[in-house]
Amino acid sequence: MQLRQWQRGAVDAFYAADSENFLVSATPGAGKTKFSLYLARDLLQRGVVDRIAVVAPSDNLRIQWAEEASSAGLALYPVAPGDSDGYTKAGYIGCVVTYQQLLGTGGSLMRHAMRRRTFVILDEVHHAGDNKSWGDALRTAVEPAVHRLCLTGTPWRRDATSPIPFVRYDADGTVAVDYAYEYGAAVADGVCRRIEFHAYDGEARWTDPARVRRSTIEENGKSDVSVEFTAKLGANMADEDVSAALDTVYEPKYAWMPSILAQADAMLAEVREDVPDAAGLVVAERQWLAQGYADLLHQITGTRPPVVVSDPKADPGSRIARSQIEQFRKGTGRWIVAVKMISEGVDIPRLAVGVYASKTQTPLFYRQVVGRFVRTRPNEEINARLIIPAVPELMRHAREIEEELRHQLEIAAEEDKKAREEGPDASGQGMLDFRTPLSASESVFDRAILQGDEVSAEELAAAQTKAHELGIPRAYAVNLVPLLRAQASQAQVVATTQPVPQASAAEIPHYRREKMLRQAVETLARKVAYRRRIQPKDINIELLRAGHPKRGKATVEELEAMLKTLTGWAGES
Repeated sequence: MQLRQWQRGAVDAFYAADSENFLVSATPGAGKTKFSLYLARDLLQRGVVDRIAVVAPSDNLRIQWAEEASSAGLALYPVAPGDSDGYTKAGYIGCVVTYQQLLGTGGSLMRHAMRRRTFVILDEVHHAGDNKSWGDALRTAVEPAVHRLCLTGTPWRRDATSPIPFVRYDADGTVAVDYAYEYGAAVADGVCRRIEFHAYDGEARWTDPARVRRSTIEENGKSDVSVEFTAKLGANMADEDVSAALDTVYEPKYAWMPSILAQADAMLAEVREDVPDAAGLVVAERQWLAQGYADLLHQITGTRPPVVVSDPKADPGSRIARSQIEQFRKGTGRWIVAVKMISEGVDIPRLAVGVYASKTQTPLFYRQVVGRFVRTRPNEEINARLIIPAVPELMRHAREIEEELRHQLEIAAEEDKKAREEGPDASGQGMLDFRTPLSASESVFDRAILQGDEVSAEELAAAQTKAHELGIPRAYAVNLVPLLRAQASQAQVVATTQPVPQASAAEIPHYRREKMLRQAVETLARKVAYRRRIQPKDINIELLRAGHPKRGKATVEELEAMLKTLTGWAGES
């Protein structure tokens, strides 16, 4: 695993601290997951720990961590709610659970699993302060761990009622970070995109029967008179007026949102001239508003975008929403609309344009949304764009982020200047040595390298031809190679009647491979039972007599052996 400069620095700082608890604050998209898994693997190899446990804030991140760990050579089992065996499942080096799962028996099961030396990763640890019960459950569950690595990509303030376990606070209540890698440094290093904030003003008019001016009561002697209010978004207003104004402009039937979405789609069209699969995200306040925005985008683009929501009643575990997000992540669609679903940890690097249509004004949520647009991809030099209402508080958050960036770029420029003055023989390296300057973007795109893969001359020539057909600058043709490869692969599949080749065992996450094997064993056992004209339970008995373990407790290797035995029986019957 090749680490970035900040990741190497964080690993060194972890070992230097030699502490049970270590907090890393790194901007979204910087690579906290990769850093954490590298450290976990290193601790295992050094013999410091025997097991790994990850606690994540949501179900989709639970799955995502398991898959990322598999890619890093660590088999972590994503424990489903109610699965009491998953915490210490045979054949895995550890498990991934959510903070919610640690309430009740899950916390006891996790603590029991830590009888062996365990390294715990607490992803987006600020969620442990969402309520006191979460924090208490987390503290009890993972207190026996040898080391606890706390991660966050967003700032938070101390909550006197729900302090976050395993993090230190200064005297003034500010969280003490052990290693920080902020947005400004990430942009300066070329790790994250720069984001442009486009603020739009507008006038809102509304009535509020619950609020009546004192003068109205005095004049009419009534308290049920409805009063009309008018305000500009950019004006200084009371909090309840800001909420009412946003409720008004966010209505799909009024002029503000249709005009905003039209502007946003025009921005996306510009970006897609350089990056054909670039996408846009609308963050909505309510489900019915999200559906209205999807209708508007359908009118603008001719295609209705997917709408994803986090609604456990309508979709237990949000499985459908996760599937929609995954399809969108791998696809080329223009827009997706979300309600509190696409937040921290959701990785869709092609997102480049956003519309902030939420009433939430906290810096935590705002930066979570910003974090969806800053992830970079090789061979791309674009600025992301986020459209926001010109509400003073949201504008202040945007200015703070821009100030962080300006300050860090000034530091980077000073470092670069110093390195040039000292000459090539000077010791040390300037900060800019590890990033791609914007002025060199065309030369980067001209290089026949794409995401670490060699691009053949034929592929590059085909991409340049396609770019000419689409009116895309020749320097950006390399961005079309994945699309052409996908089209060629799809055409090959359609043209043949042979089964689609399956991914190799090394490419399939460990837990998915187990699930596939378990299903295969189940299917084949039923076939053998049918051919022998006996009950499936009798096949299970024969498998036990043949020396195989119970199917529910079997590891991947034991399932493979079981499948081999069943294959032999199927050939005999």
